[in-house]
Amino acid sequence: RSMMRREDAFAAITDETKRQQAEKAKEKGDGIFAFANSDGWEKYDEKDGITVYTMKSESGLNCVKGEGVLNFNSNVIEDFAFQSETKPKCDDGCEESSIIESFGDDIKFEYLRYKGKLLVSGRDFVNVSVKYVDSEGRSIISAYSVPHPDKPEQDGYVRGDVKTAGWIITPDKDNEDKSHVVYVTEIDFAGSLPTALVNSVNTKQGFFIAKLAEELKKEFE
Repeated sequence: RSMMRREDAFAAITDETKRQQAEKAKEKGDGIFAFANSDGWEKYDEKDGITVYTMKSESGLNCVKGEGVLNFNSNVIEDFAFQSETKPKCDDGCEESSIIESFGDDIKFEYLRYKGKLLVSGRDFVNVSVKYVDSEGRSIISAYSVPHPDKPEQDGYVRGDVKTAGWIITPDKDNEDKSHVVYVTEIDFAGSLPTALVNSVNTKQGFFIAKLAEELKKEFE
């Protein structure tokens, strides 16, 4: 997984707007470590070895962080977390997760759709997502929302805006089948949500790592 191959992947995107969007996702990925380690995170919940934190961003948006150790190789976790079909397996509120277009194995534009509940309209998202290994050997996945010509806004759904979402998967120094995993999100759900729903979203996002671990066990053990 060399740096070179990744730059080739960006260069292979002939549409300049999309290439810039993918490059921006990579830039956001480079900043994700600082975001995950910034002051202001408050512990929200903890179970099964996963700790969830929340924070209000400067723009007043709800940010969520989940953190824990998974007994899987970092490459296995990264590949699994990046697959579009993983989202609905780990989140029963996600009713669609599909690739609009992809460029190689490491860059994709995807569409996500979540059911409405508590009299609140469903939400959908169009994101660009990239994965790579950084100079420290950590596997990074980074995504944010962009417009895409093939996915205009849909009737019955409010288009949300992922400001940043990502994974930092750090291999254990002594055991290659163990990784320290952090998942962070800052999402604008566009429109006010009842507190109960915000709390439920926080919990789901934060414990996404635990669900991911369950699905990995089904798949690989």
